[in-house]
Amino acid sequence: MSLLLSNSVAGLFFQVVPVALLAALLYCAGRYYFLKTRSRPFVWHTELLRTMFVCYVTGLVNLVLVPPNFWGDIWYCLLVAGFDGWTAPRLFTGHFVLIPTFVRYLTGEFAGSPGAWVTTMLAGNFLMLIPMGIFVPLVFPRMRGRRMAAAALLIPLAMELLQPVVGRSFDTDDLICNSLGILLGWCLAALLRKKSNT
Repeated sequence: MSLLLSNSVAGLFFQVVPVALLAALLYCAGRYYFLKTRSRPFVWHTELLRTMFVCYVTGLVNLVLVPPNFWGDIWYCLLVAGFDGWTAPRLFTGHFVLIPTFVRYLTGEFAGSPGAWVTTMLAGNFLMLIPMGIFVPLVFPRMRGRRMAAAALLIPLAMELLQPVVGRSFDTDDLICNSLGILLGWCLAALLRKKSNT
């Protein structure tokens, strides 16, 4: 229970797991109905891959496109205090950080620790989007070449543009790291495909 109330990285992950599992359950029910009514075959590995993608996207959306501490507050109200004193999150309170940190660091404007920044960017932005680069070409086989390169830019751009709406910030660092994460995932997916074809 303490993990559901924690704002640690592990806590944030566990807060969205129930939501992702619910989305997967609803997806599986809908997908089963779709395949059954259209008399299409049920291919286990394809459906498992699609379900994992639904879980991943649901988790990602609930980590980056909801107001800060949203799920922590929801779980606190559900498990501890009730909803009597709950206040709705404020929207449209985010801000824009347009100059990348490495530029601010080179010009002397960045006063933070480069090590902490690298850790945050790697864990929070680069690694988090690698699965997107793996899943998208596997779930949508037509997403190759230019289409995938465009997706590597457009998916993070859409995420960043929506973040100020939910009280977060548009950050150029996030945009760069997210895009690089998707591109690396795409390269890994291509290697996996090549290996499985040999």
